[in-house]
Amino acid sequence: MQESKRAQDRFSRWLLVAIAMLLAVNAVGLWDNRTSILPTAQAQIPDTAKQRQQLVKESRRTNELLSQILTHLRTKAIKVQIEATDKREGSRAPGSTRRR
Repeated sequence: MQESKRAQDRFSRWLLVAIAMLLAVNAVGLWDNRTSILPTAQAQIPDTAKQRQQLVKESRRTNELLSQILTHLRTKAIKVQIEATDKREGSRAPGSTRRR
């Protein structure tokens, strides 16, 4: 009985020493202010004026492209080819009516 109690006391003492060592390492790390090896995140204030300028620039570019498309549609002939999208057997031809 005495032997198991001594072994238990030895294990408890070893465990307490290990915990104390870990706490000491943690305390030194906190004191030294190097708890993390990763860089800290810095708050960045967004530049709303710059964001608005980018949106305006993109809107103007989109309007230019739409204007070019509209000019092309109004001035030049367009060739349209209609193809059937349904490839199943017995499908109807485009534009045909269904009989009952």
